[in-house]
Amino acid sequence: MRGKIIAVFSVVVLVVGGLAYALIRASLGDLSTPGDAPRALAAAGAQLHLEGVLLERWVAAQVADAKLRDPFNAGTPAARAEAATELCNKIREAGAAAPELAGTAPALVALVDKQGVVLGRNGSALMRGDNLGATYPLLRAALDKGTTGTDAWINRARNEQLFASYAPIRGADGVVIGGLVAGTAINNERLTRASERTSGRIIVMAAKGPAGLDVVASSAGATPEVLAALTGSAQPLQALASGQSVELAGLPSDLSGSSHPLEGYGDGRRAVLIAVSKLQTAGLLAGLIWPALGAIVLGLVLVVIGGILLDAYISRPVSELEEGLLAIMNGRTDLRFEIEHAELGGLVFRINSLLNQLLGVQEDDTDEQGRPSHAPRAGDFQDALEVDETMAAGAATDVAEARKLREEGDNDYYSRIFDEYIEGKRSLGDPVDHITKEAFTARIMASERDTAQKHGKQVRYKVEVRGREVVLLAIPLS
Repeated sequence: MRGKIIAVFSVVVLVVGGLAYALIRASLGDLSTPGDAPRALAAAGAQLHLEGVLLERWVAAQVADAKLRDPFNAGTPAARAEAATELCNKIREAGAAAPELAGTAPALVALVDKQGVVLGRNGSALMRGDNLGATYPLLRAALDKGTTGTDAWINRARNEQLFASYAPIRGADGVVIGGLVAGTAINNERLTRASERTSGRIIVMAAKGPAGLDVVASSAGATPEVLAALTGSAQPLQALASGQSVELAGLPSDLSGSSHPLEGYGDGRRAVLIAVSKLQTAGLLAGLIWPALGAIVLGLVLVVIGGILLDAYISRPVSELEEGLLAIMNGRTDLRFEIEHAELGGLVFRINSLLNQLLGVQEDDTDEQGRPSHAPRAGDFQDALEVDETMAAGAATDVAEARKLREEGDNDYYSRIFDEYIEGKRSLGDPVDHITKEAFTARIMASERDTAQKHGKQVRYKVEVRGREVVLLAIPLS
């Protein structure tokens, strides 16, 4: 029996434990829908867009200074170039200290003429004479219209990875004579800072290259495996072509990704921004296996312990019954079972009763003090009803008392003397649990009839306590 109990409940524990793990895994799987990556992507895109707007406004504020016209008025090209470089160095220093740029100092500051040809730049004599207007047509278009603009300059051939903002420089007559260009670097530190300020997820910026997707920069946490998976994916290029968000496939199983064109720079198709988030549920599911197994093992251990205890609790009295019945069958007809058991106690009593009936043995129906154990009957207290018929036989009676008894209703009368009788018995310490009102009333009514026939007078009783007895005193009503 022990083995059956353990086996059954072990199966129950295994089924419940396995089902609980499966349900939790399914629930966590529903929670692992890759919705974190799009949110991280939107936050990082908004942060970079904001940085571009701030840089553009700062550049627009710088061109209001009339000193920016001086390099254009120099007499020789060399003088214009030197003056432009000196002025660009000062603007670069001002940008590094500008609080509105939030610590993103310009890496490039250049003055260009109205065709976009560089007069000079900060820090060196390089780029003088470069036609940026031809390389980046949006710059030339902004100078022609006399408007500000922001663009992403990603050019591997020129070794440029910049967020560039530009504003037109006007002469005294209000005509555009050139422009001021300020560019901030697109690098890993820039994207790491954007990630830290927003979601903390992996952020990658890429552009369309000759051989496919070209990763420009990435934030901290972007492993070579992740970058390799992104480089070999076609979804970012689809996002760049369609201008819509595209979820990424082909990433490691514990990662989800989303891509969207970088907005706010140029025509919005210059670069694609990618966000990669780690699915927390993957680690949770892996870490859930051992606690689940531990809980199942603990359940099996408890089942074994419970099975042993339950088997001992049930098997012991069953074994005693089996051995006792076998002894009775072998001639020990006087054997009776004395087993105290919450569940089998009733069965043991009935077996003993059945044995007594079959073997013709009178059962002992008394309790430990020798009192009968059967239910009380009305006759059990009749001998205790002491009746004094002295007054009924002709003794003097109280006329007022007799009148009061005669005028009292039957129900009130029998209820009253029953209560008085019980109270008198209790005052003497006599047991009253076996006396019921119905049996008492029936006994009184019968006694009243007998007394009336015997003495020829209708009587009622009054309760009196005399010494150690409670006596019913017969009072004639006429």
